[in-house]
Amino acid sequence: MQFPDFVLKDENGESLDSSFLKGMRMIVCFVPDLEKESVDQLCEFDSIYQKVMIRNIVTLMVVKAECPDLRAVMDKYSIRVKLLSDVDESLVKACGLEGRSTVMVSKEGDIVSAWSSVRPAGHADAVYEKVKSLFK
Repeated sequence: MQFPDFVLKDENGESLDSSFLKGMRMIVCFVPDLEKESVDQLCEFDSIYQKVMIRNIVTLMVVKAECPDLRAVMDKYSIRVKLLSDVDESLVKACGLEGRSTVMVSKEGDIVSAWSSVRPAGHADAVYEKVKSLFK
């Protein structure tokens, strides 16, 4: 399945068009809110940020929250991962997923791995292990 095209606002309220990311590998995590469990998940993915970037993989955290709220969380927890606002959950639905989910996308735009109903604790490490096996 192809990862769908999108245009979403980032934590600064600026639009990010998926056409800008064509030809890049991506990890896209869908987070349903900014409650503690979700913020913990954002922080876990931030902890693997450098290891993933070294492999030329972009990590996007797509959150059902408004842009100013995303900026506040980034500043409070010093998160470096790009946060995108998807209040109506259009992108997660376009992927055929719901709630807390993650997909890995190849350079060709194919979804090569997906996780549904994710438990946040330890999920970032599990995704990184899959990254190492798929994208050497």
